[in-house]
Amino acid sequence: MSVLFGHPTGNPFAYNAALAHFEAARLEAFCIPWMPSSASLRLLQLIRPLRKMVQRLTRRHFSGLADAPKVQGLPGESRRLLVRALGWGDDERMADAANDWLMRTMRRECRRPAVTAVHAYEDCSLWQFIEARRLGKACIYDMPIGYHAAWEDIRNRLAGKYSDWLPAGGSPPPRRNVQKREEMERADLVLAPSSFVVDTIHAFHPRKPVVLAPYGVDLAAWTPAPSRAPPEIMTFLFVGQCSIRKGTPLLLAAWRAAGLKNAGLRLVGHWNLAGSKKRQLPPCCEWSGPLASAQLRAVYRDADVFVFPSNFEGRALVVCEALASGLPVLTTSASGVGDEVDGNCGRMLPAENLEALVEGLRWFDRNRHRLSDMRRAARKNAERCTWDAYRCRVTEAVAPFV
Repeated sequence: MSVLFGHPTGNPFAYNAALAHFEAARLEAFCIPWMPSSASLRLLQLIRPLRKMVQRLTRRHFSGLADAPKVQGLPGESRRLLVRALGWGDDERMADAANDWLMRTMRRECRRPAVTAVHAYEDCSLWQFIEARRLGKACIYDMPIGYHAAWEDIRNRLAGKYSDWLPAGGSPPPRRNVQKREEMERADLVLAPSSFVVDTIHAFHPRKPVVLAPYGVDLAAWTPAPSRAPPEIMTFLFVGQCSIRKGTPLLLAAWRAAGLKNAGLRLVGHWNLAGSKKRQLPPCCEWSGPLASAQLRAVYRDADVFVFPSNFEGRALVVCEALASGLPVLTTSASGVGDEVDGNCGRMLPAENLEALVEGLRWFDRNRHRLSDMRRAARKNAERCTWDAYRCRVTEAVAPFV
């Protein structure tokens, strides 16, 4: 009796879900296109043209699963990575290829007699769920973000409001929404990382069994900077894709309106808005593209307040990382971290509320003397967000199906 688990790329929550099954001696196989070993990464690092790619690939290495049983698709994944490195491929098409590989592979592997449950994610679960249902096996559906139908309502409203912010080509059409609905309908159990996600699911599937399993944070990797005096120049930090969903247009409007003195705003992440807006940033605001993990940790430690006015999330890992780094947080209820951000370490705002965001920025500016205490409270709250606790929740939730 075991679990077949899969993910199309690999990330912290997927690795820890797989580890939960492995630690419980329930993992039949982890299906993933490629999880590079330490030796593979060292070898690739010797090839100069590949060094930049190796920095990204290190995120796919997870030592806890080194000995776990895996089903990998290295030849196809190698081609996909090469095409991406050369700038020849379309990101959406390559993502679809990875999702389809996973569904095709898990559909085949779920026929193993020992498999009693199939555990997979939104956009890459349908084919194996159909086969699992045919074979009388359980379907565990993992939802890292709110339910798509809830987002569509918000997305359409925001696209109209911020039409001049949309990137070239406009807002992309919804992808795989019919598939998402069919995946949800076939699921015997849904795992959700926040009450925000639970609410979006139950708004459309009120009787669907959902278990809350909040994501953790690597407390050893994300650590606070030494205590320091109130800053002369306060740095507000935003990390994530600069997009309408993440609330970037609202943040820039609020930054202009707040008119803070001796303060700066730093944006870190892919720019997924109109190029003209990047050339029209407000005063004391700078943008940089995505950074490697080591660089990003240094940026967190140099900042004073983390601001993340997202309109739709699952459980924003960047906010948990900010808390672990000792950063007070200004975010919204849609970020999925309402259980971790309280008045001692930050402020929680309604989504898409300009006045509330302006006042939040000004509040931190007026209360610089409180930052030291808030930094300690942020780290203390983050210490509740452990991956050990997440794995326990996953193990408990899946137990009845194996």
